[in-house]
Amino acid sequence: MKASWLIQTDMEGVDTRPLVNEVARQGMVVYLTQHRLGSQADFSDYSSQDCIICYGDIDFVRQVTTHAPFIPGAYCNFHNMKCSIYYAYFGEHLLNNNYWMMPVGDLLRRWYELITTFSRTGGITSRSLFIRPDSGAKPFIGYIVSPDEKDKIKTLVQTIGPETLIVVTPEKKITGEWRFVIRDRKIVTGCQYLPEELPLSLEFIRANLPSLFCLANLIASHEWQPDRCYTVDIAESEGKMHLLEINSLSCAGLYDCDIKSIVEHVSQSAVREWREYQ
Repeated sequence: MKASWLIQTDMEGVDTRPLVNEVARQGMVVYLTQHRLGSQADFSDYSSQDCIICYGDIDFVRQVTTHAPFIPGAYCNFHNMKCSIYYAYFGEHLLNNNYWMMPVGDLLRRWYELITTFSRTGGITSRSLFIRPDSGAKPFIGYIVSPDEKDKIKTLVQTIGPETLIVVTPEKKITGEWRFVIRDRKIVTGCQYLPEELPLSLEFIRANLPSLFCLANLIASHEWQPDRCYTVDIAESEGKMHLLEINSLSCAGLYDCDIKSIVEHVSQSAVREWREYQ
């Protein structure tokens, strides 16, 4: 028994050819699809007897989790990818551990209070704020806002609505970022993606960046897990490693991670999950 993959090929800025080729090379069936934002995906050709893993953009993956009959479908637990969920388990390891969480509309009311508070705490010299959505589905991309850019928040409120929950933290300097793929409580692969993309073996990371590997392994082996397969981003700031965020596998960029290892291990997990439902 082998898993199959359903891969969206028209994601903006994403080259899925390496993933498609690797799935085929490992002797698995790969279904290719295209998806337009807001359109209804058609899963009528599939059934609950199919063992299929999907990979695509957030809108397509959301439809898979809601409408597709096959198992496992998407490795994308939108509930557990909320900051308000996984921060409860990994708060002490977060880069942005001195955060405030609030509806974005309330940020306007508390704008000067937060800028003043953050500038006085923790030796922080910058008064700029970093804001990001609570939701792992990312209704907007996190960004830095300076004290004189309050109008940007007004525009954001108009775009996503005042009730959307956000995370607000002081701006912090980051010198490096890495992505790890976790599967069944074990690290499958990892790579650096900032300040440049570099493929790195786990052996290299373990030997040369032990604090990075230890933090990734701590998250992977924690009692609470956000999903069976997922990605973890870790950032270096002021010489220390911190958890930046947890994301899905099915709609995450893979950068220079080892595609061969991802396909092999995630497919094995999918087959095990499929058998649990039979």
